[in-house]
Amino acid sequence: MSSFLSRIANFGEVLTPNEAKVAEYLRKNPEKAIGENIQRVAQQTGVSIASVSRLAVTLGYRDWKELRLSLAKESHAAGNPVLADITPEDSDETVVRKVFTSNIASLTETLEQLDMKKLIRVIDAVKNTDRVVFFGSGGSGCIARDESLRFAHLELSAEAYSEEFQMMLQASRMTKGQVAFGFSNSGRSKATVNVIAEARKNGALTVGIANYRNSPLEREADIFFCTSFPHRSEMTVALTARIAVESIMDAIYVLSAHYGRVTKKVEYMDSILEANLRYAAGARKQGGKGKPEKKVNNATVFPIPGGVLPLHASRKSAGTA
Repeated sequence: MSSFLSRIANFGEVLTPNEAKVAEYLRKNPEKAIGENIQRVAQQTGVSIASVSRLAVTLGYRDWKELRLSLAKESHAAGNPVLADITPEDSDETVVRKVFTSNIASLTETLEQLDMKKLIRVIDAVKNTDRVVFFGSGGSGCIARDESLRFAHLELSAEAYSEEFQMMLQASRMTKGQVAFGFSNSGRSKATVNVIAEARKNGALTVGIANYRNSPLEREADIFFCTSFPHRSEMTVALTARIAVESIMDAIYVLSAHYGRVTKKVEYMDSILEANLRYAAGARKQGGKGKPEKKVNNATVFPIPGGVLPLHASRKSAGTA
């Protein structure tokens, strides 16, 4: 289960003003709050006892007692300066350590809250489809393009769109059996939410990935994955969120390749790319040219450590993922 700080970050945009007051008090005073009852917390924050109780339920706890217990278990991490937000006073070394520890915490907590049944459902859809489309605008558009390049190594059509008109046009062309991914940091990008809704209306399986719960993207997608991050700093969130998103997509890609999405046609394509786009690994120049080592499908290639694409040595599926 994700930590208290991650839950605050994930649900921060949907908290009521009173809930947000309590959340901020707990975030800044974890050690103090551990020893306080619900009445005292309500008094300290100037809200009703009901508001404190509602915050606990909104964050996924049964009640205030369970929230306080979670806070107690995590208080040592909350007081660790390396897990705090980046500040102007931080030394260069501290900034580097905060970046690394933030990424590690984000990946660990994203994995802990990842719904494996939903993930397997997505993988089943990808391994049986002929088309996967990735949507995202702004910085999320970069993620969409990266994923389309990655999935293009599989036996399917992989496309990415980040311009609003193209996004809607392609979403309107999607059909049953195809898969649409929508990426949005906030989960509130109108362009991404609208195209996911359109693709879903046309029968495609839609998958949304964002950094906040109860977002419009979560409501419109068939399947939703939320990344986890223990900080509120926008800069830190931007760093950790992308790594967590790409890790989810890594898992989908690897298992899709593992279970039948690699064919002789794909292997031939990879050999052509290897022959034309890469120099030999460790090849010595002779007369200004690298010495070719062997022929693959009549194309000159150079062997590289681990092969062209190690993932393509995967086994065929004997069943479902």
